[in-house]
Amino acid sequence: MLRDKTLYNILVVEDNPGDFTLLEDLLKDKFLKPVIDHAKTFKAASVFLKDLSRQYDVILLDLSLPDKNGVGLVQDMLDFAGNTPVIVLTGYADVAFSITSISLGVEDYLLKEDLSPDLLYRTIVYAIQRKKTVKQLEESEKRYSDLFQFSPEPVMVYDMSTLKFLSVNKAAIEKYGYAELDFLNLTMADLEVNDSELDNTAARIFRDFKLGVNIRHRKSNGDFFYVAIHSSMLQFNNQQVRIINASDISQTVEYLKAIEAYTVKLKEISWTHSHLVRAPLSRMMGIVNVLKEIGTATPEFTEWVIHFDNSAQELDNIILDITSKTEAVNILD
Repeated sequence: MLRDKTLYNILVVEDNPGDFTLLEDLLKDKFLKPVIDHAKTFKAASVFLKDLSRQYDVILLDLSLPDKNGVGLVQDMLDFAGNTPVIVLTGYADVAFSITSISLGVEDYLLKEDLSPDLLYRTIVYAIQRKKTVKQLEESEKRYSDLFQFSPEPVMVYDMSTLKFLSVNKAAIEKYGYAELDFLNLTMADLEVNDSELDNTAARIFRDFKLGVNIRHRKSNGDFFYVAIHSSMLQFNNQQVRIINASDISQTVEYLKAIEAYTVKLKEISWTHSHLVRAPLSRMMGIVNVLKEIGTATPEFTEWVIHFDNSAQELDNIILDITSKTEAVNILD
């Protein structure tokens, strides 16, 4: 007969010696080396559970103990059990309450008269696995909640149909300046500012510079700031909702506006080079051409004219190159 080789630590809380002996035999029938502790009273069980050196995989609990029974027993045992699954052992007379105890938090219940090695084994293994799964889900929800609440940037959830906010994190409350209850009475539309109020430079930056969905939001005090919105849809309490991350990009936009202004000045300088500086240079090059046509018998003069012409051509090419590169500057390319 194959037996489970996993090492299980089991606490049996049972005051009837005969019932405990039966349970012990049933456990050893399916588990290879179970570690079984036996408590005859609730007080004795609490001593075992308070001992931090003992970590139990499951607790088998009789509903009728000398010092405690009923709802009080179940609730107090669950408090001591923590994340350890509790399985109730009961007689036929206690079936109704055993079913009720499920709502209190026990994992399952077993009728003592129906116990068998297979039934007891399956119930224990399933209870342990369910408890682990629930714990993992709770931890996953807590991690999500922590990510939501402790995100340094505003995160908000709103109803897709009404645009009303359902949840906001601490960063959103601090950034927008609304108390949480006031925030939850707002809609997404209450935060958004009409894009027609944007200046032309900011509008072009928002249109051409890809930083998510770019808009302006309004704080509780009426101040505006630029935001990049990143969002996704999900189901929340059977509602279609959208969760958004609103990154403040005001400094980025102001920086780009400053660069844009600088680019305009740079192109003005380019125009000056192209038209004002090159005008006298063109006249000088024209004089050189006249001197070449007149000519002279002096070789030194001819050589100086050639040097002067070459220098003028070189300077003209430099100015053209600077002008071409400056006009090509565009911060949004």
